[in-house]
Amino acid sequence: MTIRARAIALGAATAVALSGCSMLGAGDDDGSDASSSPTSGVVNGDASANGAKAAGIDLKNPPKAIAEATITVDQDSIDTTKIELLELRRDDNVMLATFRLTGTGRGTESKTAFKLLGWSSFAPVLIDMKNLEKYKHVDDLTSDEVEAEAPLGQPVYMFTAFPLPKDGVTEMDLRVTSESPSIEDIPMPT
Repeated sequence: MTIRARAIALGAATAVALSGCSMLGAGDDDGSDASSSPTSGVVNGDASANGAKAAGIDLKNPPKAIAEATITVDQDSIDTTKIELLELRRDDNVMLATFRLTGTGRGTESKTAFKLLGWSSFAPVLIDMKNLEKYKHVDDLTSDEVEAEAPLGQPVYMFTAFPLPKDGVTEMDLRVTSESPSIEDIPMPT
């Protein structure tokens, strides 16, 4: 392993350790699960405004998270944002991914996904750590982080597409923005 690869791996491991990232359903038998989250139950809101309609989310039966991370924002009355990967599936020659962002903080005014992500662009990247390759999102198949918005405490939904992974790649790490911590070991759809 090269020095650069070691530095990247060490930085990613440190970010994960400090950020509280987790894979859901990976042996957590403490009696709690994603269904106890306030964002996993029925959600009221405007499906057009919060991005649910564009992302194909049924607000009466939203999916449970596959993986999640919480980022500290501390800007524009937003304290933290919970980022949840809801779906990653193959569709023809791409992988489609759906995300739920839920901010906490002061007030109830609507916040865009851009603000919930710490004034960062929604630019997800999958990272194949074994082959040291990045799979960047497809711009033309990505929702607009400035258009989707919801009041603090209610979710905003985003979607994107990625190129299919190379044969034999079974898991990758995910970064939602250039500043967010990695969510490690996301299983690739078959």
